[in-house]
Amino acid sequence: MLEPRTYRAESIQAAMLLAKMELGPDAVILDVRHLGSRQLLSTESIVELVAAPASPNTPTTAADEARMPTARGSGDALLLGLNALGLSTRFAAELVRVYRTQRTHPQGLRRALASRIAAYISVVPWLPLGGRLVLALVGPTGVGKTSTALKLAGVAQADGFPSHVISLGGDEGHDRRSETLAQGLGVPFTRAANSVELQRALRTMTASLVVIDSAGTNPYDPRAIAALESALAQSQVVVSLTLPVGGDLEETLEAARRYAPLRPRALVLTKLDETRRPGMALGLAERLGRPVIALTTGPRIPDDFVNASTPALAELAAWTLERLEQRLGRAVSV
Repeated sequence: MLEPRTYRAESIQAAMLLAKMELGPDAVILDVRHLGSRQLLSTESIVELVAAPASPNTPTTAADEARMPTARGSGDALLLGLNALGLSTRFAAELVRVYRTQRTHPQGLRRALASRIAAYISVVPWLPLGGRLVLALVGPTGVGKTSTALKLAGVAQADGFPSHVISLGGDEGHDRRSETLAQGLGVPFTRAANSVELQRALRTMTASLVVIDSAGTNPYDPRAIAALESALAQSQVVVSLTLPVGGDLEETLEAARRYAPLRPRALVLTKLDETRRPGMALGLAERLGRPVIALTTGPRIPDDFVNASTPALAELAAWTLERLEQRLGRAVSV
């Protein structure tokens, strides 16, 4: 049996159709799981399906196949480098294979990387085209929620979408600074000390995009998580988990899991400029299974901001693979 591949679609039937169109009618289904929605304003989940083409000569069980990528790649330094950034062995193996076959053709490489990334990571547009979006940023203290809220609102305002920022639970000094920055962007700013004030503010707003900048919440404090869940518990609010790239991978993933009661439907990854491992953004996005809406790359508001897209992630993957290969080359030459 050949290398497994991953497919994502709105239903199991659609994912199976994609797999059989590419791998043939005898494709073997290895794994199925439900992820978040591809659309911010939809509660429907998408399905991730892992399949492999069947070999006519060598029957292989699903358990055997699931172990094959690890065994093949165990001595592959590039693959192990991507594993260390959080990418699954299947995902890493596909990116490494594409890189090695296409690296002399930069444009073709990026197109091929984007194609494979799209099978593992969902990205969604966040500008409120034809509607209204209330987006709440949640996450630990110091991850960049406030600057991200201002960046989102500033970009939307500049693109012709009336925007508004609400600070939920921020202290007075924090809110004064935020309001000054918002005024510089021409974005209205409102303080909400609690859930009652938040609901009152939302009822009176007509902006196309409302970004709620929640105060940093300790992921290991169940009471704080419950209070934030209560404040944001209404269908019109789309919760986006905001996490920094870099740091300890498992600690970041564990913190992310603690926000599950808030039912986050999107992901913002921040501080890509403050780490030597920005490729970890790919691992976090894959492991968390939530559509990515934005990446932030510095403190400037609203400039240091990138809309999430498969081409942007492909550029990040290409950069990461090139640096890993250079580092390996230096290690070999020493």
